[in-house]
Parts: sequence; C-alpha cells; structure tokens
Amino acid sequence: MKRLFIMLLALALLLTGCSLRFTLPEETEATVTVANPFTQGTTAAPTVSDIFTQPPATDSTTEPSESNSHHSWHFQFVKTIKDDVSAYYEYTGGELHAYFIFEGTDDYSVCGVGPLLYLDGIPQPYKTDEEPWYSYLHVFYPLYHSKVAETGYATSQVFDLYFTPVTGQTGDALEFYCTPVSNPYMDPREGEFDYYLVQHLARDSSARIIFQATPPELELPEVPDQILSHSVTYADEPELQKWTPEQLQIQHAYGYTINGKERPEHTYSWVWHGFDQEPVTLDFYIYGNSYVKYTLVCYKDYEPISIDPEDILYVEVKDGQRTNIQVQIDMSDFDGSTPICFMTVLVPLNMQAYEDGTSAFSDHYACRFEKVNFFYFGGEEE
Repeated sequence: MKRLFIMLLALALLLTGCSLRFTLPEETEATVTVANPFTQGTTAAPTVSDIFTQPPATDSTTEPSESNSHHSWHFQFVKTIKDDVSAYYEYTGGELHAYFIFEGTDDYSVCGVGPLLYLDGIPQPYKTDEEPWYSYLHVFYPLYHSKVAETGYATSQVFDLYFTPVTGQTGDALEFYCTPVSNPYMDPREGEFDYYLVQHLARDSSARIIFQATPPELELPEVPDQILSHSVTYADEPELQKWTPEQLQIQHAYGYTINGKERPEHTYSWVWHGFDQEPVTLDFYIYGNSYVKYTLVCYKDYEPISIDPEDILYVEVKDGQRTNIQVQIDMSDFDGSTPICFMTVLVPLNMQAYEDGTSAFSDHYACRFEKVNFFYFGGEEE
C-alpha cells in the first residue's frame, strides 16, 4: 500500500514539476462525487463529450488517493452570474464583492487557507472583513466540523473578498482566476502524508469580470522589485512535427529550470537546498497551441516579484516554435537561515472566450491556468 501511495505522490509531484504535456483524456466513468452546499444532490465528473458541450467548469477538486481516501478538497467562485461562456461577476464601480468557497476533508482551522487572485493575468490584491487592507494573500481559518460522513467535508466555508480591479474599463470582459494556498505560514513539512497540508495549489477557479464602469486607479501594496532582467526569445521546436492537428489545437507543453537545474523529482521534500544570495535564473519554455496567451507570474513568499508594468511577463506561443523566457531574480534578501516559498503560475488571458464573445474553452481546454512549480528555497543542506 505504501508503494502505491509513493507512486501516486510521484505522479502528483510530476504534475507540478519540470515538463508537462496535456493530452485528450479517454472518456471514462465518473470517479469522484462531491457535496456542495450551493447545489442539491451530487456532481459527477464530466466525460470528454461533456467538456465540449458545457461551459467551462469553475471549480477544482483533488482526487483522494487509495492509500488515504480522506484527503480531498474543492473550491470555486460562487454567487456568480452564468452565460454560455462561463460564470462572471459584473463590475459597476467601487469595490467588487466576490465569493469563494473552500471545502476539504482535512482540518484547516489551524494551518489556514487563502486565495490568490489574478485579473487579466495580473496579480490582484484584495481585502477581507477580518483584514480590511489590500494584500495579495489573506489567510482564513475555516471552522472544522466532524460531520464528514454527512457532508463529505470537514471544512466548508464561503470567504468574502473585496477588491478594486487593477485593470479594465467599461465594456471589457476580463478573465478572472483564483487558486488557494494552504498552510502558508508554517514551516515546510516533509513526509508522504504531509503532502496534503503543505501547499494546496491546484488548477484554477475561473470566471470573468464584465465591466459596466471603469475602476478608479488603485494604490497597490508596496512590493519590492526583484526582477533584475528578463527576456523572451523564440526557436523552432522539432517536437511539434510529431503532433496531430487536434493536439496542436488543444495542447501545450512547458517546463523550466532554475540555475540550469530541474527540481529533484520523486522526493517528499518541498525544500530545494543549495541557494544563497546570488541571483537566481529561471528559464521557462512553452510550445503548442498558439491561440491562448498568458502571463507568467512569479512569487516569493506569496508576493509577486514585481508589479512594475514593464516587468509583466507576457507569454505568446507561436506556431511551430518554442517560446523561451528567462528571468533573473534578486536573492539578496535570502541568507539561507529560513526557507522561503517560491512558485510560478501560468495565467491565461483569453482561454474562456473568443473576441466575438463566444466560448473558447472547449477548443483549448488543455491550455488552462497552471502552477508551473512550487517549492521552498533553502540554504546549504546540513
């Protein structure tokens, strides 16, 4: 059984690792049923035919492993309006009030969970009732209850989020994404079962914001600029010659190295040792579907490494080519004494709708919001 768990965990780490390619899944029977207080009954996992005929899903759910079937969770935007494209909120001026539900079979009342928001590919600071100031991450401590058998979840709570959009004007319909971070302020844990509470950063909860008004300029939280340099280059990608036309329409592949190295795989450790105050060089590549455009957002300790408009890392994928992005990141604030979180997120700009307002998700569903990597920078290993 332990061997089976190790195999499953290795697969999970691979999906957050160095090279990902998404292929069209085979149509299978539904394997996950989850309870949701905002719906009646149960929701079955969609088949491939469902994906092509329905608006995009607005939630993400981890599947429990066979070795520990109680580790599952679910999140999504709620109290939205829905049309043929996706769920959306209307912005009519002032601060927008969004609602985010998080449910899990584990107890998050101590370690906490908090959402990260993105609007049009840009990190979006927000407020909460408990913390009425703008920040890129607020941590909630949802109440724990023991009625898992009845509800399916030991943690279930709706969070109220308030923000003034960082971009947009009257008439825009911009893509809005969210993903939760769990246990952000505790020491990184190591061990096969601690995987579930270290850092739950999965795929997105997606919606749009339709602007009926132009937002006022927001005074953003102060964030140190830690991008020393960045560049974008393109090169022919021979691997694409092996792809079918269908794959070229719905897939992408990507990967990264840091200081020329890939994060070690098949390990329970979330700490990557061997970093000091020297700059870090992130090399990221992507190729495949050329319709969907992205930004690449890098975080250190849950803050973007820059919010300067000139430092936004726009990612364009060109037919037959590999896009290479290199970012040099300042590490002068890191002395190795305490591990610091680092993660990179690929955020779509135009995955949900075409320019004419019709749904684009079903044509490009495998090119979604993704966490490219997550780990802790550590000093020299003792």
